[in-house]
Amino acid sequence: VNLPFVVDRKECRLLCQTNACFAHIGRCTGMFGANDVEASICEQLLCEIYDLRYPFIAFCYRSDGSVEEAKKAFAQAEPNLQKLNHHLANEANNGDDDDDDKKVHHLVGGVLNAPDFHLFELLDQFQLIAQTLGISDDFLGQYPRLKEFKTGFEELEENQFYLKSWLHEGLPFNNCMAKAGSALNAGVFQREQKAEWRGKGEISMNP
Repeated sequence: VNLPFVVDRKECRLLCQTNACFAHIGRCTGMFGANDVEASICEQLLCEIYDLRYPFIAFCYRSDGSVEEAKKAFAQAEPNLQKLNHHLANEANNGDDDDDDKKVHHLVGGVLNAPDFHLFELLDQFQLIAQTLGISDDFLGQYPRLKEFKTGFEELEENQFYLKSWLHEGLPFNNCMAKAGSALNAGVFQREQKAEWRGKGEISMNP
């Protein structure tokens, strides 16, 4: 089974592949659009965000993890970041980019949907890598709508339990083979290093 995977105990089935997992959980929790059109937009965004994920994964697992390789990955991600930034501008202004004041903290319909979580995850990791490698302390500053989205997502009350828990702050975002993010704070796991995050077990998401 590929990672990630989802076990649906109610339906007695197992699903893998990132977008399929996001879509399944989104549908089960009412976070996959309010109608068929919005559901299609969610599907489109999941694909777009996965395209953004690819150069980041290539950097983490198929490079030496250097600053130069990170900059190449950021350059490859530029078109996708710009498209997502523009999408948020359209959401804010109903297609009119002249209004710069309206803030948007959701990708679809003004409410949380599955693509929001995947986009936040990647923006969080991009920013942390940029800071850790000394590339930029404000990586998202060049994408104002994405920066606004990330900040707003972090401030949502319903996200506080996760963001302040060890699930967000106490786990690496890659496995031990990666050249970036395989240890805490975007570090690199070293052989014989103690992995204090292992063996955490299950957790209830109820505060």
